[in-house]
Amino acid sequence: MEPVIRGWTIPDEPGTFQRKMSKSTRSLPRAPRAIEILAFPSVQLLDVSGPLQVFATANDIAVQSGGAPPYAPCVVARGEVIASAGLGITAERLPPIGAPLDTLIIAGGEGVQAASADLELVDWVRARTEQARRVASVCTGAFLLAATGLLDGRRAATHWSLCSEFARKFPMVHVEADPIFVCDGRIWTSAG
Repeated sequence: MEPVIRGWTIPDEPGTFQRKMSKSTRSLPRAPRAIEILAFPSVQLLDVSGPLQVFATANDIAVQSGGAPPYAPCVVARGEVIASAGLGITAERLPPIGAPLDTLIIAGGEGVQAASADLELVDWVRARTEQARRVASVCTGAFLLAATGLLDGRRAATHWSLCSEFARKFPMVHVEADPIFVCDGRIWTSAG
């Protein structure tokens, strides 16, 4: 019997992994699911590129298996984005509130405080989350998500070094300092 790790089987051939799914549980959406990754000036590059690559790789795996890409990921922003590392990021303009959306991901980084103070952006995030099936923040992106009020009364994670500041700034949020990620309903927050 092959060992199983969270739905992945490890075959006898070293270095290979295969997803074992029955046909009945493998239902890809007819149209790719819209994934928006929100970026802003001085965003952490990895907080944008990491999630983007995860969905791109999932698409590659689906295509290699003879299927269609299940996701349509894109980076969105209010304007020009230069990451904290100095690299420019090409982003699409913020979509209209009512545009189809499956997942909204809020990146983090040193620019999150300024993004959290941008009331138009905060309002857009608040309204856009109502369209999303799921919402996530990466690391300090939780600050922007909390600025919308959507984390009030929920458990949340952020970067370990900023948990105290986060708790002071957003006392209605139940900050968890130890988990790598927290899922509370349809909202996910991560420590990094």
